[in-house]
Amino acid sequence: MQHLKNLPKGTLWPHLLDAIERDILADIRSHAQARKSDVARGAETAELAALLVDKYCEGMANALRIVGLDSRMRSEADQLVREIDPDFDEHREARWAARPASIAMGAVRE
Repeated sequence: MQHLKNLPKGTLWPHLLDAIERDILADIRSHAQARKSDVARGAETAELAALLVDKYCEGMANALRIVGLDSRMRSEADQLVREIDPDFDEHREARWAARPASIAMGAVRE
């Protein structure tokens, strides 16, 4: 169900599609920056912030896929989450292994 890809060639201007992708990339970068700021001020752990960015970007990527827009957003998201949490891959594997995974509220104990 890729609605935009099914439109006749020339229906959508290429610069319009480029503008949509540019705005979406700017949006996810802004979202990631907000999460980084929350980590820096101690409001979130890097692990939680990266997870929030990853899930946000996953939803955006799915929406783009549904309407038929190809985007480099997923690769951008992968880079952003690893900037926030360098151990993102290990943390993701630990979440997947946890049954059920949950969020523990409160202070993080080291």
